[in-house]
Amino acid sequence: MSEKTIVTTKGELEKSIEKKIKRIIIKGELAEKVNTSLKIKTLSKYTVLILAAALATVPLSAGLSLPVAVSIAAATSVEISLIIAIAFIGLALVLLIVKDYKKVRFQAKHGDSEAELELEITQ
Repeated sequence: MSEKTIVTTKGELEKSIEKKIKRIIIKGELAEKVNTSLKIKTLSKYTVLILAAALATVPLSAGLSLPVAVSIAAATSVEISLIIAIAFIGLALVLLIVKDYKKVRFQAKHGDSEAELELEITQ
């Protein structure tokens, strides 16, 4: 098991989680989306189930449109930004992150510097 890695894509993040890398540093837009998606911890299991069912009805080829996100938000009382982040990353991956990792640090994009999120495996 590797100690640390830096990722910028969803694919790299998936591989890092599969390998159970102890510390993952996520950079760029992905860091912002993962940070937003971590709000899923505050949702009830019932709301997560409704969210999962709603996202499952979105055609993969069409992607998540704003009107669809608004209807899911209305049905679940979940912020649109959270729905979009989860749809981008994938609910299964978000749930793995929440289950196996904790957020150590998040630095938002500021000026020329990109956003950075550091996750650490929980064991």
